[in-house]
Amino acid sequence: MWQLIASGLHIKTRRQFRLTVRALAVIVAATSAFGVGVFVEFHWFRRATAAFVVGLTATLVELILGDYLAEHTYPFETEKKLEILEHRLGEAAVRAITEKLRRIIASFAACDTRQISGTVHILVELSGSAEDKVRYGLLQLTDYVGPHGGSKGRITTMEKGIVGRCARTAKTEYVNFADVHVYRKRMVEEFGFSRAETERHTTFAKSYIAEPLMLGPNVIGVLYFFSSEAQVFPHAAREADLTSKAQDLVDLLKIVSIV
Repeated sequence: MWQLIASGLHIKTRRQFRLTVRALAVIVAATSAFGVGVFVEFHWFRRATAAFVVGLTATLVELILGDYLAEHTYPFETEKKLEILEHRLGEAAVRAITEKLRRIIASFAACDTRQISGTVHILVELSGSAEDKVRYGLLQLTDYVGPHGGSKGRITTMEKGIVGRCARTAKTEYVNFADVHVYRKRMVEEFGFSRAETERHTTFAKSYIAEPLMLGPNVIGVLYFFSSEAQVFPHAAREADLTSKAQDLVDLLKIVSIV
């Protein structure tokens, strides 16, 4: 939920999220304090008590839950990795990747390219867990190019979604959903998400394709596109052409020492 709210407010970093939570808490607390004063003046003690509770809750959210929410929504590890990657890439390389994504979208045939969005995910090492000492995930390296999609920095674990499947199989993966019911059913049965997670997903996308970014025999990332039109992929993308464009991206990432 917090990721969706942050995306809707165009919040892209942990610091921006933390400052937003703090500002909202201050506004609510100040408004509540004013309300308490007004209600007491008119001897509306129940309303004054309610306003006090609201202000106290806002203060507790800021003091106790603020850091937790920031960590949950923008894990420090994720933001640090993204900051390092962006520093190494540089603004020119980020613009080059974005422009490549635009050109790839424009090259898709027999579809409305205005309905297609795309981004690049890079394989990164995550903190180990009790079960797995070494874990990997896919970090969204750029904001989506196109009309839909979230901001950079999101991590997809290897066992989830078409992006994770593509990274595991090291081959082109695509999927189409006839309706929302089918989407949610298959997301749980085939793509590793829980029912609660699928309920939080947006459902305007109907057709997806993921192309592995290969460095020799190893997957180092995933090129990912989706369309709000049905049955667009894989027909809109020529496999050889998409593989070639994915290799161009790998060459760019090699130049800036990301891989």
